[in-house]
Order: sequence, then C-alpha cells, then structure tokens
Amino acid sequence: MLRDFKDAPEKAKRIFMMLQELFEEQNINPHPLNYYIWYSYYKGDNPKFRQEMDRVLNDPFGYNDRIGKRLYEEYLEDQDNSDNQFDSAFKRLIGLMIQKMNLWSDRLEEHTKELDACATSLSGDPLNAEELKKLTNSVLSTANSMQQSTAEFQKELLESTKEVQDLRQQLIEARAEIMQDELTQVGNRKAFNNAIEELTTEAMQAPQTLCLIMTDIDHFKRFNDTFGHLVGDSVLRYFANVMKKGKQENETICRYGGEEFAILLANSSLEAAKARAEAVRSGIESAQLKRANSEQTLGKITASFGISVYQGPKESVESFIKRADDALYLAKDQGRNQVKTELDIPVKPA
Repeated sequence: MLRDFKDAPEKAKRIFMMLQELFEEQNINPHPLNYYIWYSYYKGDNPKFRQEMDRVLNDPFGYNDRIGKRLYEEYLEDQDNSDNQFDSAFKRLIGLMIQKMNLWSDRLEEHTKELDACATSLSGDPLNAEELKKLTNSVLSTANSMQQSTAEFQKELLESTKEVQDLRQQLIEARAEIMQDELTQVGNRKAFNNAIEELTTEAMQAPQTLCLIMTDIDHFKRFNDTFGHLVGDSVLRYFANVMKKGKQENETICRYGGEEFAILLANSSLEAAKARAEAVRSGIESAQLKRANSEQTLGKITASFGISVYQGPKESVESFIKRADDALYLAKDQGRNQVKTELDIPVKPA
C-alpha cells in the first residue's frame, strides 16, 4: 500500500523528519495512527481538527493513543484526500489499521462475554464432574482464542507499523537525495540554503564559532574549453572528493553553483577554517590528473578560497555569504591559488 515515496510532497518529508524526533522526546507510540494524527496536525489544512488538537495538548493529561483514535474518527476519517496521492495512500493504511483494531476489539468483547458466562456458572449451583470438565474446557478454549486473537492483532499492527517505518526511511533517503548534488555527491544549493539558515540560528549566542569557506576552481572555463565538459565534470568530482577526504563532523560541504563550493564549519574558528581551506588548496594543487585512457595531463589545477565569520543577529545570511565571496574574489584578484579571509579585505574610506 505504501511503497515508494520518492515523490512525496516536500512538506510531508519535513513533517516526518520532525515527528521522528518529537515521538522520541514525548514518548509517543510510533504506530501508524499516531503518525497520521500528528502529520495531519502539522500539515494544518483542517482548522477544526487543529483547534481540538491544540486543546488536547494544552490539557494537563495531554495526548494519548485513546484520544488519537477519537480525534481520527471525529475529524479525519471522512476527510477527502483525493487530490493528494500521498495522503490518500497514508489514509488507506490508517483505515485498514482501524478496521483491524475494531475487529480485535469485537473479538475481545466476545471472549469477555464467554468468560463472564463461565464465571456465572461457577457462582451458581455446585457442578458435577462432567459439567466442571466442560466448563474448564470452555475457559481454556476461550483463553487460547483470546491469545490467538491478540497475537494476530499484534502481528498485523507490527506490519502496519513497519510500513510507516519503511515510509520514514524512504522519506529520509528521499530528503538526502533531494539535498545532494548528483555530479559531485556533496550537498546542493538547496542543502546549503537549509544548512546556513539552521546554523546561523543555532550560532546566535556564539556567532564567532560559525565560519564559511567559499571556493572555486581557478580558470575552470579553460578546462571545459580545452578538454570538454566531461573532463570538466571529472575535475569537479575530484575537487569535491578532496574536500570530502578531510571532512569533520562539524562541516557541511555543498556545491554552491557551477565550479563554486561552500564549506560551513560549526563550532569552529577563523584560524581553524583557514587551516582547513589551506589543506584543501594544497590537496588540489598537488593533483596529477590525466585524461581517461590517455597519458595526457590536464595541467596544474588550483583553487581560490574566501572565508568569513558569522557576526550574529546584527547581520543577514546574505551579508555573511557576501563577505566570504568578497574574500574569494580578493584571492582571485591577487593571483589565485590562495586563501583570503574577511580580515584581508581592504576597508573602504568612509
């Protein structure tokens, strides 16, 4: 029913990534119904449901599985999702799970009635041996049937839960795919935009710990014009691999556009960023690349680098990027194949 969600709406992907953490933090059972309830809540296209959910969350007792089932039946069961295949498929899974829950509840009620009947027989007139044997067999049969029904329901619930877990994993993979540059296998421009927004927000209290390196390959157009775009693509992949080779956990590497790349360093310093840029610069300079199936060398490959340090709430993300870009172009203007920081940029006269 839920198999391939590469084409799931972007908003759905963001919500599921958030729910994964939320469920763990608030100890919410990660079964399909709860995913659908909270997905619908954060999606926000059912005002009445959202208002009731807000009321539940403000209640001292908060949210639980029983309330989730009630909310689904009152606000979401009859909601039309025909215009969204993702939501429709998800809702069909939830509907199937609700049917299984109701079936299991009906069976449990039947078993309870049978046991009540047995209890009534025991409280009446004394039973002879044959009657007691029949009653004992009836109790055992009912107990076994209850156990079997419960096991079947647990199995079905686990299967439904696994479908949502598979969905969550597919969404994680799809998100990674969407955020990755196909050629170089580093983050793409979208990944960079998301990362710099998140990291600047996190660094508000300690802005000097966030650094940005902007870099691009010197005279890259010459490679394309001389050797062709396929060779140019190989040079870009090699450059990305040089950056990935020394990647630390606090780094985000992205292709900013064309032959330009960016490295965001959290919990770092200008000195550390400069050392990292210098390591990449020397790494690409020492490369001895040759054309495929040929001894023809591509010549010396170099790159230039510009670095800025985040200044906190007083500046915009655009300003943060521009200062790194300005330092990069200063490196270009002063001969290329070097690292410049924002401190090297001449101060313009007032």
